[in-house]
Amino acid sequence: MLKITLLILLLSTFTVWAETEQITIAAEDSWPPYANADGTGLANEIITAAFATQNIEVEFHVYPYARVLHYLDTAAYVAGFNVPIDAVTKQKYLLGDTPLYEAFSAYYQNTEQPLEIVNREQFNGQSVGVVRGYGYGQHHLDLIAKNAITIADANTDSANVKRLMMGRLDSALIFIKVANLLQRQQVLPKEVQLAFINEGTDIYLAFSRNHPDAMRLQKKV
Repeated sequence: MLKITLLILLLSTFTVWAETEQITIAAEDSWPPYANADGTGLANEIITAAFATQNIEVEFHVYPYARVLHYLDTAAYVAGFNVPIDAVTKQKYLLGDTPLYEAFSAYYQNTEQPLEIVNREQFNGQSVGVVRGYGYGQHHLDLIAKNAITIADANTDSANVKRLMMGRLDSALIFIKVANLLQRQQVLPKEVQLAFINEGTDIYLAFSRNHPDAMRLQKKV
């Protein structure tokens, strides 16, 4: 009886091992606390756990966010993150049924040269610093379409903070958790303060429409 039990356990272990699939996903390299340069972060943990329920092991290849999107467009990777939902991303990528999380962004100002408006509906041509390739929700896209804001992009939030302090921007659009982290790291000067909220944006693991495995894997998570 003991031999039979051991045989069943061995066969079960072998079956699980044999059925484990391995996939590689493009991960953003610099959006703490959601994604870090070493392949860790809140988003990485959520994705790993979700695929683990389907016996799928995930390896992350880490790149700048703009490169992640490029690799999705060219189907070099089956999926990548952190991609916000808006009219553009819904058309370009396959998004899961459930977001990874909701991230809130806000317009920040230099209190020594404060904005003369008190909410996002009052923008009338001000320059706003954003991170190149990032998405900040549909309302932000609408403001751009109406020429209500002038976009000045940079590679990092830290670069936008520096330009804001130098008076080269009227505002910088930053995700609040990121701004809080920059503040703890003493990268965000005390003069840079939240002016008003932009919106909460659902952030997704996006699948490449051009990758042959995308639809199959999307359905698993």
